[in-house]
Amino acid sequence: MGNLEHLKLLKTDMEAKGWTISSFSFVYKNIKYVVLVKLFIGPIKKVDPYALVQLEFMKYNDIQDNYVVEANSNGLLDDIKSIRKYFGIAYELNMGQLMKQFAQMLNRVVPTQVPNNYDKTQLECLNSSLSRSDSEDPTKIYCYGTIMNPVGKQRSPFNSDKTKLNRPALFQKLGGDPRRSFCYSNDPQKEKSNAEIIANINKQ
Repeated sequence: MGNLEHLKLLKTDMEAKGWTISSFSFVYKNIKYVVLVKLFIGPIKKVDPYALVQLEFMKYNDIQDNYVVEANSNGLLDDIKSIRKYFGIAYELNMGQLMKQFAQMLNRVVPTQVPNNYDKTQLECLNSSLSRSDSEDPTKIYCYGTIMNPVGKQRSPFNSDKTKLNRPALFQKLGGDPRRSFCYSNDPQKEKSNAEIIANINKQ
């Protein structure tokens, strides 16, 4: 069994449920991190052929302080020096054993299924990542409507995930047609309720 075996289970569940991204929190040396788990889809490109997922660590007290690394069920796929630098791990003679312990500690908090709920900071990080992956402004989180893509074109998986996160009931109602994309603004005044969005579609 690998040191990060739970990642394989989480990836399988993400794929089964149609998610491109997930999140969990991790505390190490009294510092709390948001961890995003991303599948290799669209702009998220795999570098290491043995990688399962891409992880992005961000400190809760400063989400701009981040560390992006690929990982598989054995551990983080980066040089030890880079891992040590970000997490503030002091050098020891037996760094291989220390890295193994670190991966096992991380594995204990990796969910084996996509969580049903996220805290405010996790949602902020998830939305920002999904918007960037979709070439969108990360501040666009207020849903105001939908558009139908031309025949042969479908909404992106990132647009689907963003809507499943922020407007699950709306996605359940309207997400069945893969041509329908959900529109977002960075202006809270433009936000519409689920009922308003559905009513506008019915008028068309």
